[in-house]
Parts: sequence; structure tokens; C-alpha cells
Amino acid sequence: MQKFVQFGDLACKSRHPPPTLKFDHRYPDISLQFTLHPWTREEQHKLLFQSQSKQHPKPHLSRGLVLPPQFDRKSYVRPVLEYGVTSWGMAAKSNVQKVISVQNQNLRIITGGMKSTPIRIMESQSQIESMLDRRDRKLLTGRTKYKAQPTSKMHKRINNLNKGRLKRSSFAKESKLIETENEIIQEIKNLTPLETHASTPPWEKQPQIEIRSHIRTIESKHKHSDLELKDLTSTYLNENFPKEEWIRVYTDGSAENAVTNGGSGVYIEMPDGKTTESSIPTGIHCSNYRAELEAIMEALTILGRITPSIPQAKAVILSDSRSVLEKLEVLRGAERQQLAKGFKNAVQNTQSLVLQWIPAHCGIEGNERADSLAKEGSQLEQIERDLMYSEVKTIIKNSMKNKWKESHPKFNRQDGVHQLDRRGQTTIFRLRTGHNRLRHHMSRVFKVGETNLCSCGEAAETAEHVLQNCQTYDALRQSIWNEAVDMTTKLYGPPHELERTAAFIAKAGIAV
Repeated sequence: MQKFVQFGDLACKSRHPPPTLKFDHRYPDISLQFTLHPWTREEQHKLLFQSQSKQHPKPHLSRGLVLPPQFDRKSYVRPVLEYGVTSWGMAAKSNVQKVISVQNQNLRIITGGMKSTPIRIMESQSQIESMLDRRDRKLLTGRTKYKAQPTSKMHKRINNLNKGRLKRSSFAKESKLIETENEIIQEIKNLTPLETHASTPPWEKQPQIEIRSHIRTIESKHKHSDLELKDLTSTYLNENFPKEEWIRVYTDGSAENAVTNGGSGVYIEMPDGKTTESSIPTGIHCSNYRAELEAIMEALTILGRITPSIPQAKAVILSDSRSVLEKLEVLRGAERQQLAKGFKNAVQNTQSLVLQWIPAHCGIEGNERADSLAKEGSQLEQIERDLMYSEVKTIIKNSMKNKWKESHPKFNRQDGVHQLDRRGQTTIFRLRTGHNRLRHHMSRVFKVGETNLCSCGEAAETAEHVLQNCQTYDALRQSIWNEAVDMTTKLYGPPHELERTAAFIAKAGIAV
């Protein structure tokens, strides 16, 4: 199915229209994370969700509704507490702690952790930010929005803090304090004011731009090797955009830690075999999204110069950023007007203009060259330019994400434990952390039981003793593992090894 999406003075064609979701306010996102949550009246008895987003591990409350693939990466439910962050974010520490305890309880539900399990470990397992970090991100975002609204009363209030005698907190004070602790955000000085933009007059010509954010033969990048991705992409490009007829424009953009020193690269292959290259810096404060967008704008500028001399020119812009292509369909404000102008100039001199997604880092020569040019652009002298609210919002999000990764170094996105069922995930998680119901932990932490020794009486009942050394389970251990397997493989190995470990614990009747 194809549809045309209007933005600026363009009509963009999309092959994948977003799905329509129905939500019920009585059923909040009980895991307090950004997860897919479709809901209809007919499925009230099936409201057990399963997240298939690659960004989040599969929750344990996942025995039930399986989401169809068209819901992936389209819509998310915002945690309920984040709607009221402007209220509880300035509350007293004792009240904020009550909100934090709500999330911690949900972390134990999601991961299967015990009361003694450290919060940081559960956050790593479920890839969930702490409530304080999420509060800081929301307050920073709100402060940035008020900064971009010069006519707002809050714009003056956040710049002129009230020095009254009452010792009470406020949004302006709290957000200012958080901003001073974030060096990257503190360095941002110039913001483009948020304004409304008039729609394109109906008498102006509406050029047709086709956006293809998928390749039909590539279902998912993770299901193919790099060599397979390269072959499938090359075949697709040769069939739809042959080199002898189409101008192939490869674009790429990057920024250091996705927040600073951005650069864009453009590599163009002409039908006659000639090539054109361009590297540009995109600003001291820049996100990956802005760098990718600037690369497309630079490509349009170059096409506007070279296509007038080519009769019936056909050009395809090849970008490895699917998110940028999908965002082009719904752009608003200044970005929409800027892109619309660039597209209009390029379309006037071309017979066909297509924006096509291609997979990144799979050996496609043009894409690899554009990536190198983008890195060269990030090393050039950077300029200090005005940032839009959406850009600063992305920079805040990325800076908080980097902070989370630094404080949770053990997080592994490809961890095989996420492919297990609820019981298996809980078993492996408790064995890994050592916070379980085995006698050693119950005796040491909770002072429960007369001894910490295993039932065999030879050593303390720990995960390593049960899985590796306990003679009581020798026969069962031999039936599951025909050869010796180390502890690391049993607890951190591929999914089939983790399933063996969970099956061993279940068959042994050990309560963990």
C-alpha cells in the first residue's frame, strides 16, 4: 500500500502507513517503560502484552498477546508517572522516594528480582532509567521548550528566578539546577523560537517525492549476515535504479556520542562513471539525526547544480537512516519549510527523485565512502548555529542515554535471557545475581534457616555448587550436559545453554 503525505510544498509517498491503535486509560503501562501497548475492547481478557521492540528486552508479563510486526517501532505508551512530572518533580525528597519505590516494585516484577537485589542490576536487566534520571530529562526538556517561547510567561520566569524569602522549590529552580550539572546542555546558548508556519498555498505546485523506507527482500537486518545484506541490496538497486540510468547519491551523517561535533558526507555516482564528493561540518552541538538531515540537504543542493545539464535526469538518494526517512513524512515547522525548498529545487530539474533506505555497514562501497566523508566532516572546523527545540530535545535524550550506559556497563542488548519464558528468565537472573532463595543467600542476608549448607552437607548452597559440584544432582547433570560446561556458559551463554540451565533447576526441584 502506498500513500502520499503532505509537508511543506511536497507530497511524499510512503509504502508503510502507520497503524491505528486504540488505548484504554484504565490499563496503564504496568512495567513503567516505553513498550508497545495495543488495546481493543474485544481483547480485555488478553491484556498481557509482549514487547517485540529491539530497544527493550521482552518483559516477563508476556504470556499472551503477541503483537503483529506492523506495530513495531510505530507507537509507544508513555509511563503514567511521566505525565505528572512537573508536579511531583519538585516535591519533597520523602514524596519523591515514594514515587521511586513504585518503579522499584515494578522492576522486581519485570526481572523477577528479590527484595535484596540491587536496583542498578535490575535496571540493567530491564533497560529502564531511574525515576530521577527520567525526571531530570523531562524537566530539562520542559525548560528548553520554555526557552524557545520568548512570548511565554515561563520564559521570563526561568531566566529571572524569584528570590523570595520562602524556601520552596519550583520548576524554574529545579530545572536550572539540573541544567548546571549537564555541561553539554549548559553550553547551548542559541535556540530558534518556536513559531507556527503557514501551510503551502494551494496554488503552488506540489512535486511528488517517493520515500521508500524498506527493502522488500530484507525483513530485518539481524536476520541476515553482512554478505547477504550486501547481495540483497545490490540486487535491489540494480533492478530498480540501474547505474546506467540513475544518479546514485549516498548520504551519511554522524556526531560524537550522538551529541557533539557533527559531520555529513555525500558521495555521488553519475551514470557516466564520474563521482562527486562532499564533506561538511554540521555544528558543535549536533545529533545524529541532524547530521543525517544535513547530508540529505547537501545532496539536494549538489543535485540542484548538476541536474540542469542532464536531460530527463533520474536521481535516488540512498540513506542508511530509516528513522530520518520515516520522519520526513511527518515533519513540521522550520524543518519542513527548509526541506520543502530543497526538494522543490531538485525536483524541478529531475524526471524522478526517490529517497531509498539501505542497510549500513554491510560493505556497500558508496555507503562506506559516505560514512568516511561524514567522519571527515566532523573533524572540520565547527560552527555555532542556532538549534531548534526538536534538536535540543534529541541531544538531551542522547546525553541521558549515554549517562545510563556509563552507569550500567553490564547491560547487553543481545543477551539470550530475553528469549526465555518468564520462569526461565527469573531463574537465570537470580542465579546470576546471587540474590536467590538458595540457603547460602537466605542465611547470610535474611538470617533464615539453621545453616547455609547444601542438603548434601559438603558446601554452602550457592549457584556454583548446585550447578557444578553437588553430588546429589550428578545423574541429572550428566543427562542434561553430556560434557563438562563451565559456569560462565551455563549462566551467560547462548539461549539454548540458558534453557538447559533453567531446565536443570526445574527438574531438580530447587526453589530459586
